[in-house]
Amino acid sequence: MLEVKDYSKQELADALYAGNIKPESRLRKLWREVNGCPDLLRDLQRLHYHSGDSGFTAQMVERIKYWLCID
Repeated sequence: MLEVKDYSKQELADALYAGNIKPESRLRKLWREVNGCPDLLRDLQRLHYHSGDSGFTAQMVERIKYWLCID
């Protein structure tokens, strides 16, 4: 169960994809998931997300959980 709180990008990737061995693989997987969901990208942009940001706010994490169907 993913807690809704602020995360750095790497922390969120580690929490979602702990089964992947390499941390950089986890981050790439998160990036592919987010970019593969146009509705999620629109939601994140509405919340003032930019790809250069270092992390996600709790509100953004909530939307990520919703669009990626994560408990």
